[in-house]
Amino acid sequence: MSERAPVERSYLMRGATPREIYEVVVDFEAYPRLFPEFKSVRVLDRRPPLVRAEFRVEVVLAVRYVLDLKCDADALTVDWTYVEGEIVVDSAGGWRFTIDPAGTKVDYRASVLVKAPLPGFIVRKATDALVAASIPSMFASIDREVRQRRGARGTTP
Repeated sequence: MSERAPVERSYLMRGATPREIYEVVVDFEAYPRLFPEFKSVRVLDRRPPLVRAEFRVEVVLAVRYVLDLKCDADALTVDWTYVEGEIVVDSAGGWRFTIDPAGTKVDYRASVLVKAPLPGFIVRKATDALVAASIPSMFASIDREVRQRRGARGTTP
C-alpha cells in the first residue's frame, strides 16, 4: 500500500471568473475530452448537491474508482470522498474558487491511497501521476476549456 501526503496546489487563473471555472470542473462527463488520462466518466447518480461518478483513468495502471462529489454552486466549492474502486482504495479532496484582483484563485487538494500487487516504486509512480504530476496540465486544460466555452458564448469575464 502506498499512502502519500495530501497534495495542495493553488493556481491563479487570469481572465476567468470563479463561476466559469467551477462550471468546467463540475462537468464530469467532459473529463475524457479535457484530460488525456481520463478514459471515461459515468455519472451514476445526481441528487444536488451530490453527484456520484465512476472514473476510469489510465496512468501507468488502469484505475477505476467511484467518488461522491458535493458540488456547491453557491459557495463555488467541490468536495469529494471515496466510495469504491480498484487499485485506488481511498481518495478525498476538493476545489475552491475565489475572486482575486488578477482573476480567480483556484485551490486544489487531493489525497489518494493506492493498493496494487506491484513493486512499491511503480505504485508510487502511479500515485504521483494520479495526484501531483498531472496538476499543471490539468490547470492548463481547465483554462483552455474556460476560454473555449467563453468564445462559444461570445462573452468576456
